[in-house]
Amino acid sequence: MSKKKRTSIWNFKVILLFILIPLFTGVILASFIPQPVIVTIEIQDVIDNRMSSWMMEQLDYVRSHPEVRAVVLLLNCPGGTINDTELIYLELINLRKTMPVVTMVEGLSASGAFYLSVGTDFIFSNPSALVGNVGVIGFLPPIPMVFEETISTGPYKMWGTPRDMYIRQIDMMKESYLQVVLLGRSKKLKMTGTEILRGEIYPANEALRRGLIDEIGPRSASIEKAARLAHITNYDILSLHDAVQKEWEDEEPSFFILDENGISTGFPHDPGFYYLYIPNYWGTP
Repeated sequence: MSKKKRTSIWNFKVILLFILIPLFTGVILASFIPQPVIVTIEIQDVIDNRMSSWMMEQLDYVRSHPEVRAVVLLLNCPGGTINDTELIYLELINLRKTMPVVTMVEGLSASGAFYLSVGTDFIFSNPSALVGNVGVIGFLPPIPMVFEETISTGPYKMWGTPRDMYIRQIDMMKESYLQVVLLGRSKKLKMTGTEILRGEIYPANEALRRGLIDEIGPRSASIEKAARLAHITNYDILSLHDAVQKEWEDEEPSFFILDENGISTGFPHDPGFYYLYIPNYWGTP
């Protein structure tokens, strides 16, 4: 073999080596890089302190796992307490600074649940879902029983506020809710503030027409939308319902008052303020 030919073969091997080494290195390194993940978070029950605590744990999981690139919020919920709804809403707003959050309505997104959805980037709904019911309801505490031996240092020390103050508080909360909707839906809305505050609940096609949601479609479409917003094409899907365990049992006391047959009346046990949809006793709008 001539010297020139041997040199040519050697040069070819060197070039091939320079091509293969980075290629194999990339393959090896890629095996250590986790696949991007889209997580689903379910709210399939009333929003109370137990649900908000569970949500905080799931959102902590999202923040502590850098492979998570987007979140899809699965809603089938009538709402709940104002305090717990607002806590979750603020966390979702904060999460959106680092990744897209998409809502998928799978049955009901009413009152507090709708409040959460307007804090996300995009709202999907299945065709048969119900959406809306913007507003506040309040259940006043009973007038306290005062014994002759009871002494207080002020006229409202016993219950904190005159009872007519509750009406003013509800009105302020109503206006706050409206501002959240106007901020979240912005130019997409095709309703006036007065129309929004009527508290109506709409089937999905009407909610779409009024600008309360963005699109009607299946869960898979909401996941694909989240992937596009996150600029990823190859990804895994993880349900945090299975990954993050609830800390309460379903047998715990009901959030709602039950009738003599153990059926929920839709009314909460405790006095207070709620972003809550209460259907009629037979469970229809």
